Amino acid sequence: MEISNESFMQYQYALKKGKREVFHAHLHKEEPYLIALDEIVDVAKLSSISLGQIEVPAELIVGTRTKGRALSFTKSFMPLLNEKSEFAAKWINVCRYHLSDAGINDAPTAYEYLGKFYIEEGNKRVSVLKSYGAPFITLEVKRLTPLDTQSKEVKLYNEFLEFYQLSKLYSLQFSKPGYYKKLLKYLHMEEDHVWDRKERITLVGFYERLSAELKKKGVRTNHADCLVALLEMYTYEFLVQMSDKEMDKIISQHKTRLSYGKGFYNITCISDDEDQLLYSSNVKNILKDTDFIISAGDLKKEYLEYIVTMTNKPLFYIPGNHDNKYLEDPPEGCICIDDDLITYEGIRILGLGGSIRYSGDHYQYTEIQMKRRIKKLRYKILKAGGVDIIVTHAPIKGYGDLRDYAHQGFECFRKLLEDEKPKFWFYGHVHSSYDPLIQRVHAYKNTMIVNVSGRYNAKY
Repeated sequence: MEISNESFMQYQYALKKGKREVFHAHLHKEEPYLIALDEIVDVAKLSSISLGQIEVPAELIVGTRTKGRALSFTKSFMPLLNEKSEFAAKWINVCRYHLSDAGINDAPTAYEYLGKFYIEEGNKRVSVLKSYGAPFITLEVKRLTPLDTQSKEVKLYNEFLEFYQLSKLYSLQFSKPGYYKKLLKYLHMEEDHVWDRKERITLVGFYERLSAELKKKGVRTNHADCLVALLEMYTYEFLVQMSDKEMDKIISQHKTRLSYGKGFYNITCISDDEDQLLYSSNVKNILKDTDFIISAGDLKKEYLEYIVTMTNKPLFYIPGNHDNKYLEDPPEGCICIDDDLITYEGIRILGLGGSIRYSGDHYQYTEIQMKRRIKKLRYKILKAGGVDIIVTHAPIKGYGDLRDYAHQGFECFRKLLEDEKPKFWFYGHVHSSYDPLIQRVHAYKNTMIVNVSGRYNAKY
């Protein structure tokens, strides 16, 4: 096929692809066009440094310098003007150069801002190369220095720059703070380790395989975050050697978690006895690695409010049998899950507060009443497709309850346990201060049943 004909057909292919992208973008109420750097920041006010020519991952080239050029392309740089336009003629001519023996010699010029690239000159060259699926494109780059050094976005970018100085990898850009250090930890590298060529090629090769598979599965989360999530569950050595079939199976198995870029969650559970370390100015540091907090009841509202205010972590709670004050004055900033099933980042959590009825207070129930409460939750459980964590104030009959009537467990909890098979069942009511030798953890098949009186840390 002649180069001229192939170039024209390539434009038709790219144009068709561009129109499909616009259709799907409008369908999902998204912006279909390139991002214009001038609309994000005033380039003239920022200082810049020249990085020279860099081989840039094509997916990180997300925009153009000015809005005027942005409307000619989709977000993936596919063209949008018809085949008879002057724009199309120039695009086809660039494509001819690309297909010739000489190829495209001049590198497009671009600005790098917060880890993304915006083309200043050479948009059509980038468009042609992207239409052929080029994974990397060589750019002449100027890096812009952001003004607001305290914003979360800039702090994350600075973490990337530290990582880049040693690894020279642009491909991996995380959306969560601390993930660069996590990556090095799971790769068994020191924080000041200078990467060699083999280490870069091995990681990038695996990451490209992973990213391609995640796209197939419709996982739209930051794929670098997904890499760390997998490294939290499997060793790097295992991951890089697994077959495509094994990768497909693992991604399917953990798709929900990967959608949130988390391999596991650190959960802090509390109930009944206040932990004075959490009621101190050091609470933020103590719970820095906690993803969310669960309260299983009988704790003062002030205690819960202090923890959630100081840590800014999600706190889910149920009432205990002594929490009548919650009726008039519930803890602010906390999420009540009593008689409810909520889903947090893919984790399904069911709550049932209160204890066995022994004195007639509001949050006390007979066996029949508790059965009715469970029955009312059946539709929500069915709709959610099951339960991962069950939180109750009272224990299950025969699992950690006491002989005195007030601290007996519910018999109906046994059926709920058998039916739903949660990963964890957290309960309180039986204070750890009653007996320091009290058994806190029981097991039923694949469920861990845990007395979280005081404080208990779990990994899900």
